[in-house]
Amino acid sequence: MEVKQSILSNGIQVVTTERKESAAVAFHIYFGCGGRHERDEVVGVSHALEHMVFKGTPTRSTLDIAREMEGNGASINANTAAERTCYHFTSPVQVFEKVLNVYADAVNNCLLDKEEWSRERHVILEELKMYEDMPRIWVSDLLETTMFNLQVGVIGSKQTINSIEPENMRELIDRWYQPGNTVISVAGGVQHEQVIELSENFFGTRSGNSERPENVLLPNKSKSSFVEQVRQTDQVNLSIGFRGYGLDHENLQPLRLMCNILGGKMSSRLFTEVREKRGLAYSVGASANCFTDAGFVEMKAGVALEKASEATKVILEESSKFKNELVSDEELSEAKSYIRGNLQIHESSSYFAGRNGSSLMLRNMLYPIKEEIEDLESVSKEDIISVAKEIFTKERMTIAVISEKSLRDEIEDKFQV
Repeated sequence: MEVKQSILSNGIQVVTTERKESAAVAFHIYFGCGGRHERDEVVGVSHALEHMVFKGTPTRSTLDIAREMEGNGASINANTAAERTCYHFTSPVQVFEKVLNVYADAVNNCLLDKEEWSRERHVILEELKMYEDMPRIWVSDLLETTMFNLQVGVIGSKQTINSIEPENMRELIDRWYQPGNTVISVAGGVQHEQVIELSENFFGTRSGNSERPENVLLPNKSKSSFVEQVRQTDQVNLSIGFRGYGLDHENLQPLRLMCNILGGKMSSRLFTEVREKRGLAYSVGASANCFTDAGFVEMKAGVALEKASEATKVILEESSKFKNELVSDEELSEAKSYIRGNLQIHESSSYFAGRNGSSLMLRNMLYPIKEEIEDLESVSKEDIISVAKEIFTKERMTIAVISEKSLRDEIEDKFQV
């Protein structure tokens, strides 16, 4: 497996992962634009554009696009996040060029038809309802948008979705879909030279700035230390966040290991204390989430209404222990093995295209698995306690709750870390 990089004539970065044994090719094209780059009144426009890219070109209808790609055995999709939008497909290697021809037409020449958008708007509103009906997912969105003042999540709100028009999508393309803000990542049974030739043919004519634009700054403080949504639900969905680090921070790996020990697997402290010993929750865990320049630790659980206060107390107590006690040799070794294993077990072309493409888009550099493992292995117990003392403070904490009744009086300001 060999990784190679090039830059197209217009400034688009290209990275390939040659996997001679693979019968598949995964193609990902990233644009450095997502929820944090949007104007308040049209939050969700990046996600709306992601939908509309596949809704017809001057030479192909929506059905033509789908049939020409899927009829050749390709799997197509796209996704939007806070800082990037990715359009991607995986196809058999022998039809890669044919599928790429169609995909490039959709990405480069999408019509953004007003009538088509009026129909797709209703589809996105239904998608919004679907997420709102999943409080376990929605509570994380509630936490993140409160901590980083992102107004509403990547999909937008009913109000902002109804405010979006095709002109807003064109404005987004003109500002953010620039060559210098674009990365193409391909992995599988194709050679680098072939990918560069095809990418130059299909995307090298995209005009615009070859330099990466300035990112939109995130605020240094949460909108609120406590946010809740009171509505009918069968359990309390609790999410506790602490502002953490960005992707390039020197303490990111100690933070990841700490989160793994705290709540990243079945042998973690939260799983043991909250679920196994006390029976407070079926689902409980912790994770480190990162933007390019900021991030947060999230601890979440789904608990019975009468157990919400106790669960919050236990979760924060377990977090605080990291500030005062070194983790054991066994815990640190197991956490390193777990994360290392998760880095090593991936075999798909889609994984490598996604890993290298997102790294180049967000970090502006590749992060080889070998290098990431070396960074993990170098973390000491002292590094973790130092990170815990910095992260687990009241000033950095925000709590989000979705419950059938208000829990503000029971939870807000009642527990310390």
